[in-house]
Amino acid sequence: MIDYHVHSHHSCDAYSTMASIAEAAHRTGLQGFAFTDHLEWIPEDEATGFLNFEAYFAELRALQAQWNGTLEVLAGIEIGNPHLFSEQVRTALSAWPWDYVLGSTHWADNIPGWLPVAFDDGIEVAYERYFRELLILAREGEFDVMAHFDLVRRDSWAQLQQTLPIEDYAGVVDAVLESVIARGKGLEINTSPLSRGLAEPCPGLNVLRRYRALGGEILVFGSDAHKPERVGQHFEQARLLAKEAGFSHLAHYRERQIVGWEPL
Repeated sequence: MIDYHVHSHHSCDAYSTMASIAEAAHRTGLQGFAFTDHLEWIPEDEATGFLNFEAYFAELRALQAQWNGTLEVLAGIEIGNPHLFSEQVRTALSAWPWDYVLGSTHWADNIPGWLPVAFDDGIEVAYERYFRELLILAREGEFDVMAHFDLVRRDSWAQLQQTLPIEDYAGVVDAVLESVIARGKGLEINTSPLSRGLAEPCPGLNVLRRYRALGGEILVFGSDAHKPERVGQHFEQARLLAKEAGFSHLAHYRERQIVGWEPL
């Protein structure tokens, strides 16, 4: 399997070298992984201005040469709220040879979703605000795969030890999934919530089943690892969940194209 969501010290919230992550991926038995370090433009976000493209690609190319033939090392990026910064996104994506682009909603209505302020008006308001923003991302943002579909669930658990049923938002969830499918984009099963006390990844079984029922086919796994020991974590559980939801394979990206399918 390939881990399509990994952060190195080129992200403001991670501190591991690319080399240490590659070694961990190899020990775990992964076929490969994608570095998806953060790219943001919201002025208040600590990731804004942090990523140095030259340094990122210099370190990545050296690693690709070192592991050539043994481990696939992909050039990825996680872009926060790309629908808000279309011109900047086009510039960044055209200037460098990316293999894979994640689109994320970290901010909604200019409020950071991972901080307590996101829930000041109540958990219901936070969920509604998040899914409204996610729908705009799905319809307008530039990305290959949508990251951690229901991230608000992970955030509300971290802040309140509480989640709301995603079924309460079935209308907007369907609208997001339909846009993802219509545009030829994909979803990831983000396994990080399983390390934070939640019983399901992002998204869980019901969303995955709905995605499949609507015709969704493009699926990848991402650990959202910020430390080497988290690379590829909980992928067996993700595999079983994907099969239960009706999927038979995972997408394999290179140069922002699906170049093959890996059987589950």
